[in-house]
Amino acid sequence: MPLYEYRCGSCTFSLEVEKSIKEYDRSQKYYCPDCDIALDRILTAASIHFGAGFFKDGYESAKNVKKSTSDDGE
Repeated sequence: MPLYEYRCGSCTFSLEVEKSIKEYDRSQKYYCPDCDIALDRILTAASIHFGAGFFKDGYESAKNVKKSTSDDGE
């Protein structure tokens, strides 16, 4: 589930909100409890986490892939 991060522009307050993509509303505003101003959304790079069984489920590393022996030019 995506995690959206917001930060106050005038103090150090930050907020993390976990919402599904369907629930996320760009027009919804969050406000700093200390300054009472709208928080800025912090854009971060997406990350993908694979479980412990990722390589065990058939996604082998490239060094373990067998080369094709066909002579069709591919």
